[in-house]
Parts: sequence; structure tokens; C-alpha cells
Amino acid sequence: MKQIITAVFAATALLAAEKEAAAQQSGVIEYEVTARMDLSQARIVTVTSDGRRTEGAPEGGMPDMPNLITTKQTLTFSGGKGKLETEGGGGPRMMMMSSRGGNVVQRGNTVMVPDGAPSAGFAPGRPLAGNALRPPVSNMTYIDLQNRKYLTVTEERKDSVLENTWYSEEDYKAAAELKTSGKTKKIAGYSCRRATVTVGDEQFVLWYTTEIPVTFSPVNGVLPEQGVVLSIESSKRSYVAKKVELKPVPETAVSLPATAKKLTAEELKEKRRAIMEKWHNEQFKKMQEQIQ
Repeated sequence: MKQIITAVFAATALLAAEKEAAAQQSGVIEYEVTARMDLSQARIVTVTSDGRRTEGAPEGGMPDMPNLITTKQTLTFSGGKGKLETEGGGGPRMMMMSSRGGNVVQRGNTVMVPDGAPSAGFAPGRPLAGNALRPPVSNMTYIDLQNRKYLTVTEERKDSVLENTWYSEEDYKAAAELKTSGKTKKIAGYSCRRATVTVGDEQFVLWYTTEIPVTFSPVNGVLPEQGVVLSIESSKRSYVAKKVELKPVPETAVSLPATAKKLTAEELKEKRRAIMEKWHNEQFKKMQEQIQ
């Protein structure tokens, strides 16, 4: 009897150890993301009641717009796989606002303004108010942590019904001349090392930890040989981990959709462009009808 009890305790301890090991290989990292918009590059398109579109500042001047956008991004990982989700879906969105009788439409780096619409009523540093018009495509990013690949997934919906799912692959890009230092600090409870790197015209300062058993960076091309980047900042954008929780996560929650069809990056880009162009034209037509 004593041997049976001992065996049961041993099996229970082994099972607990296996669960603990599995939990250490899975979890959730929540980042606060801040992006700076270059408003000098914004396109202003004025729409007249007869459907004509002209580019340039609208009558009364350009509406005040925030130049800093803050969102949340969450990495969920398990079994060598990961899923990166951005607050609001991360995809393009069109906004229609009313200000003293005028409608303003913002689409990414483009602002649509009805002819003669006043610019008052828009506070800089605050998101533009209004009803979001959801586009027919949504973008998601999955991570192949074992083979070091980012998987970009695009879903097409018609009347909220999923019609198509496509994906393309992009390899991890190793950071060129990543310069480490002896500086360390704690982020979300984990000891991190400081490093710097320049990619194109962006200079990044990053802090990464090797205490989490995956290799990942929210910015491809700014990646240490091993470890998770918990903070990364340039003059254009920043990602800071606000919460890290190691816990069991089912692999199905982070696995690439089974129905996703593989395309090249260029093919996927063209798919999105064609769908969005059609949708934009439909929305512009609706806006024209509203201001007539």
C-alpha cells in the first residue's frame, strides 16, 4: 500500500512539473504602442456635391488632427507558435465625423473633406470622434516562433460573413550591428539588457530579456539573437510591455487558420489593394449622396 501511495505522489508531482514546464513555454505579453503620424505628408481630398474630388487644404483650413496614436498590442504564444493582435484590429479604417454640419472622413493618411466644411471642433492630441466604418478586410499576424517567421493573414468578409482567408510569410530579419551594453533594468518584472541598432533611417533603443523562452520582437529587423524585446523605441514609434503573464495557452488559439491559402507577399498586397479600392469607392459614393 505504501508503495502504491508513493507511486501516486510521484505521478502527481511529475504531472505538476510537466504542467509548470508547459506554462513556462506559453503565455501573453501586452504592449502599449505609440506611433507618431507625419501630418505634413497627409493628403487632403475635398469632395464636392457633384462628385468632384480635389487635393489640397479645404476651405477654412485643415482640421486639427492628433499626431500621436496610442493602441495596445498583444502577443499570445504557445508550443512554438504565436498570434499578434492589435487593438481595433490593426487594419485600415474609415472615419466619418460631423462638425457644424460638415462631414470629414479620415482614411489612414488621407482625410476626405466635403467642400466648405468648417475645421473647428477637432482637438489635437485626441482621437477624431465619429462612427467607424469597418472595411471588408482585416489583417492579423501569426508568428512561427520555431522557424522564425511572421505570417501575415488577411480575411475578407461580406456582410460580416467570412469569405476568404489568405496569408504570406516573412522571415525574421536579424538586426545588423546590434550594439549591447552592460545596462539593465526591470520591465514587467523581467530583467532586461539595453541595446541599440539603426535600421534604415530609424535609430532604435531596445530592452530585451532572455528569461522568457521565446525569441520575438514587435519590429521585424530589430531582433536579438535570443530573447524577447519588451521595450523598443525610435523617433517614430515605441512598444513597451505593460504586462507579461506565463500561463497555459491552447495551441489552437495561436495556430494559423486551417482554411488560409498561401500567397506571396506581393499577391496578398494586391488582393488587399483591389478589395479596399472597391470599398473606398463605395463609401465615397455614399458620402457624396449624404452631402448633396
